[in-house]
Amino acid sequence: MESALDATIAKLKRDVEDLELIPSFEDGSVGLYRDANALAAVALALGMSPEDSPAKAAAPALLEAARAAASAKNLEEAQAAMKAIEAARTSQGSTDALRWNQKVVALRPLMKNAVPALTTEMKRLGRNEKTFLRRGNAKKVIDNATVLAAIALACRENVDETLAPEEDELWREYCERLAAAANDFNEKANATAAGKGDFAEALDAMKAVEATCNTTCHEKFGGKAAE
Repeated sequence: MESALDATIAKLKRDVEDLELIPSFEDGSVGLYRDANALAAVALALGMSPEDSPAKAAAPALLEAARAAASAKNLEEAQAAMKAIEAARTSQGSTDALRWNQKVVALRPLMKNAVPALTTEMKRLGRNEKTFLRRGNAKKVIDNATVLAAIALACRENVDETLAPEEDELWREYCERLAAAANDFNEKANATAAGKGDFAEALDAMKAVEATCNTTCHEKFGGKAAE
């Protein structure tokens, strides 16, 4: 998960740098809000991991800084949040106060922007075994699957932002199925990258991720729930 964490931070840093080149903060903030919320999800997942690590100890400060970036209203606030994120990456704190039932993300930038971006890149870089095994591609695909699983789990508290806010139990079940599908794909993709797995199984697992997104979410919760 540490690799996925660093990849998400790198994306967010590019988002903030891009904001400096765009006259309108509103026009350029899509990537910022997308990746800041994704980072918050990854930080929560790290903090809740049963395994201790330097990254886990950094999770509380990372979560706080990612949420500040996700609520930035101008370039200066986004830049300040990015500096806080970079400082938090090597911080050490207690994760005792973290809970899965915290609402730490906003649904719209994740379901409308982050999840499609992650799955599109996963499909593009994993469309065949040769492409998947090309230098750097497997790592990107695996990192994306890791972030996708974290997003799915972090969104379990966001049913009120969907088109079926009364369906709390079904929404949680959907989020957990998406996380499980992403984790299954992650496992099979890792095995393929290590030369110990069948790429066809990884491809089937990727199709299961896509099918999960296209069934319950789109049919019951609207697919456009966060727009």
